[in-house]
Amino acid sequence: MSAKSEKLIKILKDLEKESVIEGSAIVSPRGQVFASALHSDADEKAIAAMAAALGSVGAKVSNTLGAGKLNQMVLNGTDKLILMHTMKNAVLITMAPSDAKEGLLQFEIEQAINKIKMTLG
Repeated sequence: MSAKSEKLIKILKDLEKESVIEGSAIVSPRGQVFASALHSDADEKAIAAMAAALGSVGAKVSNTLGAGKLNQMVLNGTDKLILMHTMKNAVLITMAPSDAKEGLLQFEIEQAINKIKMTLG
């Protein structure tokens, strides 16, 4: 494993330690896994592929409706809150309990995104 991958995984694990986030991954817009802190029963490749597809559809909807560049998507399920944040060459996927305080999550995620951007360059 490369030093960059190890650093990205550490950022994800630190995010879990410092918040209510229960799993996260950094994927490419094309669905390739850069780093993951998902639980062992999660299919990283499938999640990355679905995130890429969802991001593509979300970007098209955002563009069609004149909302501008897609920055994030939120999926609010009965059991989990899933937040996807787009960066220039990556997407951060995070999962939290459905009753999590979204404002605090956004703050914690933004701090992690800044570290990810510095790592990816």
